[in-house]
Amino acid sequence: MLDGSGDPGALVRLHPLDVAESAPEEMRRVILFEACDEWFALPIAHVREVQPLERVTRVPNAPRAVLGILNIRGRVLTLFGLAECLEIAPGVKPRTHVVVLDLGEPELRMGLAVQAIGGVRRIPVSALEPPPPRDAGPDCLEGVFEVDGHVVGLLDLARVFVRYLPEWGITLETRGATEFLNA
Repeated sequence: MLDGSGDPGALVRLHPLDVAESAPEEMRRVILFEACDEWFALPIAHVREVQPLERVTRVPNAPRAVLGILNIRGRVLTLFGLAECLEIAPGVKPRTHVVVLDLGEPELRMGLAVQAIGGVRRIPVSALEPPPPRDAGPDCLEGVFEVDGHVVGLLDLARVFVRYLPEWGITLETRGATEFLNA
């Protein structure tokens, strides 16, 4: 069978662009959640687990972003509100779950109170776009993408907790969309 190349031994000759288009797209695993009446995502590597939000104990004189502490299987966890960290409106829906975070320090137990969990998804790297500019508060997004008709902001935890990490002696690298794409 001739493929137009003049090589009678070739069954099919692929053009380099055809090969590139057929290569599988790189995917990233993220957990989706709703907070502040908006959808956000975190790379799954930053999440230990998700639990129902129950019995939060307020802490007197704690920073505004600390909603309180709670007990998860005998371990004390500090609970943060994303709205309070970012200095934005908390939204109208109640917070029903806690996303327990993994910042690379086994003894640091902290979580984010969220309104809903959207599950774990595989997101094509090509779907990530630069975040829109913010009017106020810290710029905490690595990028944005769309899932099921919702715009989802991919959070950068180093930016979310920029005020607290130095106090805790933790250094997280701030990652832009380029690093997310190459991670």
